[in-house]
Amino acid sequence: MGFCPTCGDEVAWKSEHGNPSCEACGAPSHRTFNCCWACGESFEEDNAPQEVARGYRLDFACDAGDCSGRMAWLMPFCPWCGEEKHWPHPHELRCVECESSLDRSWVFCVRCGEEAPLPDDCPRCGLSLEKAASAARCEHCRHIVCGDCCDVHVTESTDGVPQERMLCSECGDKAAPPASEEETAREAPEAEDEEEETEDEPEAPAAPPSAAPPQSAWEVLGIPRGAPLAEAKRAYLALVAQYHPDKVAALGPKLQALALEETRRIIEAWETVRKQSRPGR
Repeated sequence: MGFCPTCGDEVAWKSEHGNPSCEACGAPSHRTFNCCWACGESFEEDNAPQEVARGYRLDFACDAGDCSGRMAWLMPFCPWCGEEKHWPHPHELRCVECESSLDRSWVFCVRCGEEAPLPDDCPRCGLSLEKAASAARCEHCRHIVCGDCCDVHVTESTDGVPQERMLCSECGDKAAPPASEEETAREAPEAEDEEEETEDEPEAPAAPPSAAPPQSAWEVLGIPRGAPLAEAKRAYLALVAQYHPDKVAALGPKLQALALEETRRIIEAWETVRKQSRPGR
């Protein structure tokens, strides 16, 4: 990866385990590689391909006709033969700048840093996102789903504090623990008794749903209260990038209005966190 798929910042590669770096682009390499995996520069070496190189997990066979080497996914060039690679992706989401295959959970292209295009449909129900009344990015799997396939769920953070998260239907089902058999057995008789008592009585109007408490600025940014300002800024930039005007320009007016409102909430949350993080407060 040359760029972070979440914030789009360029990755500062560092050589490890005493391995050399490419003189052309500075990317870390391996002493047995014949070419740079990042830029394709030849090292003028003819080492036999290996299945394992320390620091690299080589799980994929090079598809060049005269190359028997293995390489890691997302390497733009084969480190053995130097042939350029464009990795296929099952969802066919491609970068508009370099045409590299992208994962649907990425906000930015990992090869050139360009903002990833919006997918055409919801991965959960298949509805066209352009026709959807609203859409959001799941905070767990990072996929963009339609409004009918996402909802706010209360989950426990790493420190055990309950927090509200926007999750898709699949991640939400995994996050909510199923009711135990004992709980189901305890609730069943009570429900039957209530039905018997109210059988001859007129049905009472349903009570209006209680409004959920507003999220704090930290909850909007998805960070714990008291987190370092640098962490808050990274979260703010990553969230704002999801609703950039260029990314929602092809969507319908309702989705664009939703993105504008969400951007406003994120900016207000960042300003609140930034002001409260100043010294003396």
